[in-house]
Amino acid sequence: MPMIDRSGAAALIPEPVTQEIISGVRKKSVAMQLLRQLPNMTSGTQRQPVLSMLPSADFVNGDAGMKIASNAAWDKKQLVAGEIAVIVPIPQAVIDDAGYDIWGEVRPLIVEAFGRVFDKQVFEGGNPKAPVEWPIGIIPTATAAGNIVTVGTGIDIAADTSAAMALLEENEYEVTGIAAQKRLRSMLRDLRNTNGDPIFTPMQGDVPAGIYGAQTEFVGKGVWTPANALAVLGDWNLAVYSIRQDVSYQIFDTGVISDDDGKIVYNLLQQDMVALRAVMRPAWQVANPIDIDRPYGTGYPFAVLKS
Repeated sequence: MPMIDRSGAAALIPEPVTQEIISGVRKKSVAMQLLRQLPNMTSGTQRQPVLSMLPSADFVNGDAGMKIASNAAWDKKQLVAGEIAVIVPIPQAVIDDAGYDIWGEVRPLIVEAFGRVFDKQVFEGGNPKAPVEWPIGIIPTATAAGNIVTVGTGIDIAADTSAAMALLEENEYEVTGIAAQKRLRSMLRDLRNTNGDPIFTPMQGDVPAGIYGAQTEFVGKGVWTPANALAVLGDWNLAVYSIRQDVSYQIFDTGVISDDDGKIVYNLLQQDMVALRAVMRPAWQVANPIDIDRPYGTGYPFAVLKS
């Protein structure tokens, strides 16, 4: 299939756009706002060490007593880059119009598509095309672990949110952030603590919204099934993401674009169009290090508030 390579597309795709799109995805993706970012990957697979055994200590019995020997051990979890791609068809007439801001139109579409696909897999999982090494989605894993509170369990939504946080705190996890459907925002807006102060702090300037001091990000439609979770709370320091920084582009001027059923949606040659294909390769992983009160491999650092 004939195509214009990266050098041939230089006039259409400015070089700084690669980094702009990566930065845009980070801002658009709720998961990337909360996950701890690791340095960019230098290969398609990297290992993230996770503490699996704690060192122990004890008193020395008298002046000549023996000091105990102890050690720490690390398990390794894989960070595997998964390929996310999007195709944006563009009429040739638009490209020919030198005064038209092509990238002003295309960039938001790419950013939105990348962010939505990554978020959905992180929170809900279930995409058979995602790398098998990626964790199962946070919501089904937290639900299976029993870390779930149903709205209406407490006296109000604030009490239910606190109860979900308590599930994690009892297992020595810190709730550093919350991802929630936008309808939770309206449910919390008028709530007050015993001093009459708002429990929910909306975003002000560069300061993110917060519930009980935890950074709160609101997801758009389609990120997860609303019936499965109203909000996801967790220790986001224990979940990481990285990017294999090779956002790449190819431009095709012939070929067809089909839907999932194989039905042709666009025929580039017949419709005098070109198609821009953008590819991004992120990775994510959940670490569950040992704690003095939590054996390795037990517990889960996320909980679900379900309506």
